[in-house]
Amino acid sequence: MLRTIRLLIIIVMAAAIFPAQAAPVALKEGEGLMGRFQQARYLRGFDKPILSEGAFYLLPKSALIWQTEKPFFSRMVIDETGLSQALKGAEVTRLSFKQFPGFKLLRDTFENSLGGNWAPLEEMAGAKLLPVDGGYTLRFAPKASGLNLPFAYLNFEIDDFLKTVEIVKSNGDRDVITFSDQRVASAEDINQAAQTNREKQP
Repeated sequence: MLRTIRLLIIIVMAAAIFPAQAAPVALKEGEGLMGRFQQARYLRGFDKPILSEGAFYLLPKSALIWQTEKPFFSRMVIDETGLSQALKGAEVTRLSFKQFPGFKLLRDTFENSLGGNWAPLEEMAGAKLLPVDGGYTLRFAPKASGLNLPFAYLNFEIDDFLKTVEIVKSNGDRDVITFSDQRVASAEDINQAAQTNREKQP
């Protein structure tokens, strides 16, 4: 009995010294997320990465709006049907997920990771979030998806929100996207902020 009490005391003390690590923030129904991003694109044959930055707006089950502000202004909207990109208000790219279903998986992966919905990604990757330095990491390489994917694997770094994602392609090219200033708000407010920012484009 005394040994059991001592063991319980040790467990309680250990829990106090090493508290459980907080789970990443997960969006609730009706919520969205907005913030900033910086992207570094590393291409074979180039010594320095191509840098860009801007704002993003996540409207779960509706759209991910990716608005690049530097080095030039462009706006990409990824919804449930596909991707469209505009420069100076004129559409220059349209891609349908029916033609390229692998991009649909990439879109869903971004929505789930930015929204803190990690369970589907863990299941597809066959791996759990790994606690590291107060946050988490996850290598995402879908098991037997059967799709022609636009990436070989993804490396996620997570704290309260998605912090960094590295997109590694089969040819060795890679993108490193760092997120900051994330803010949760109602989907209505997120959509309004996205429209307001759109009207400020040069």
